[in-house]
Amino acid sequence: MLKAVMPGRLVEGSDILRRMSMLHEVLLHIDSAQSRDDIISVVRSEAKWIVEHDMCLMGLLNRSVTHYAITVISSSVDISDLNHKHFGIEEGMPGWVMRNHSAVIEDIESGPSYSSSIDGRFRALGIKSLLIVPMRIEKQVIGALTFGSKKHGVYSEIDSGLAQLFAHYFATAIRNAAIFEDVRKRISQIEIINEVARKLTSQLNLEELLHVAASSIQKSFSYFDVTVFLLSEDRSEMVLEAHAGNFVDFLPHGYRQKTGDGLIGWVGQHGERVLCNDVSQDTRYLAYEYHNTRSELAIPIKADGVMVGVLNVEDTKLHAFDETDAIVLETLSDQLGVAIRNAKLYDEIRKANMKLTELDTMKSEFLGIVSHDFRSPLSSIILAGKALLKNESVQSVKRVKDYLQIIVDQANRLNQLAEDTLSITKIEAGRLSFHFKIVNFSRLIEDAITMVRVSSRHEIIHTVPPDVSFIKGDQAKLRQVIQNLVNNAIKYSPRGGKVTVAVEEQSPEQILVSVTDEGIGIPPDKIEKLFQKFSRVDSGEANQIKGAGLGLWICREIVEAHGGKIWIESEIGQGSTVKFTLNKAHEENSP
Repeated sequence: MLKAVMPGRLVEGSDILRRMSMLHEVLLHIDSAQSRDDIISVVRSEAKWIVEHDMCLMGLLNRSVTHYAITVISSSVDISDLNHKHFGIEEGMPGWVMRNHSAVIEDIESGPSYSSSIDGRFRALGIKSLLIVPMRIEKQVIGALTFGSKKHGVYSEIDSGLAQLFAHYFATAIRNAAIFEDVRKRISQIEIINEVARKLTSQLNLEELLHVAASSIQKSFSYFDVTVFLLSEDRSEMVLEAHAGNFVDFLPHGYRQKTGDGLIGWVGQHGERVLCNDVSQDTRYLAYEYHNTRSELAIPIKADGVMVGVLNVEDTKLHAFDETDAIVLETLSDQLGVAIRNAKLYDEIRKANMKLTELDTMKSEFLGIVSHDFRSPLSSIILAGKALLKNESVQSVKRVKDYLQIIVDQANRLNQLAEDTLSITKIEAGRLSFHFKIVNFSRLIEDAITMVRVSSRHEIIHTVPPDVSFIKGDQAKLRQVIQNLVNNAIKYSPRGGKVTVAVEEQSPEQILVSVTDEGIGIPPDKIEKLFQKFSRVDSGEANQIKGAGLGLWICREIVEAHGGKIWIESEIGQGSTVKFTLNKAHEENSP
């Protein structure tokens, strides 16, 4: 009898040693695998040498330990319908093993748990024996490894021991690969977040911004469907503003959903995220006939802590989203909230600017009309006044003559103001036209000086060397510049003195024109402001001098239109010099 038993045990021992040796080889191959898919590929090709089977499945628990997903490793029968499918941990014998941390070696009819969708499917495919062992890392069970055979009573305690040892290494390798993949995924997600954020910050148009956000998130993360809803002004509805993905044909732009309805409406009302990996189990889910959504992740969008909308992601698979997806989308929602706030501020500023531009245009048109209409009666007053001043009977009555002179002077002042105002409206509207030609600058200065009323207390001197007498420009506009500057020089020299208009060569291509007075001077901090519209020096003696503050601004616009620049040099009590440059006329064009 002993002789009969010994050969059997030797064969059994030899088989165990062979399988242990194979297990060692398989574990080395698993250690060298680079990814989860590589690990599963090794198990698919090598597990048959360790445990005999017609079917091998892996079930992995989710992070919340409520469901497990099946991965078909190998099978001689078609069981692809279970691949990547999710089941509750209370379902089937794999679920029982995960809950109880204990292996199962049973014929399929006598197992401790039975599920028609799992165990029933095994039996329908002809599987009669099951060996299911927990995939354990230290004391934590992360899943179960299932072997199935079409024979009755195939598996033994020895098979169970080898399978559990194999499952332990398999679980460790899968966990390490998952950690590595998770790190790589997070790095990739950070890069994608930065890229999406860059796209968001480059957009200020709200409609385009939301479209870019939905499209970028959907494409970058390969989500099935992405929508962006914004709260209506009265916060009673969620309005679909952007959509990207597979449901885009079903929900039109501008679709409205009541706040509080569905997962999106719930998030819009409460301002808290919802991660639902099985919408059929959530009573808040609002079902659509055309949708086959199984998982949904809805994230609140807030701007300065206030709810403005919802970023919603959907998928047709169960358990499509995890905590990492939620964290990433919350980060993007924060970026989106800032971008939405900026876009709305930009839109408000744009609309306000349009309104101001419209009002400014109306103002300019009104001033243009008024200024134009002022000139005709003022010209008549000036002509009539000058004619009367030449009358001998008027000249003989000093009081009448003085009054008439006041009338002519003030009418001239009003006429100049009308001219300046009309010039401003044309400049602002871009309608001030220039007619460039060769101009005799010496004659232009003389004409400008004759148009300025000079008191007996002032002396005007002008010097123009022959070699810089000709420039290229608009004669009427440049005469206006000289006239304004000479008039200012006289006006701001209330005690009289000399006013000098000098021209010299600045460079082979330009001349320098200077208008100098011996007046009250300008404070240094006021000089730059004088080239702004309606800006004047309102201090000391200057406070008593009347003016609209338009002349220097008009001078700057005209000089710059000629390609020159204008500036002021001044000292308090020492007078002021206004300088500007103009382009010379080429010699071949000079008369």
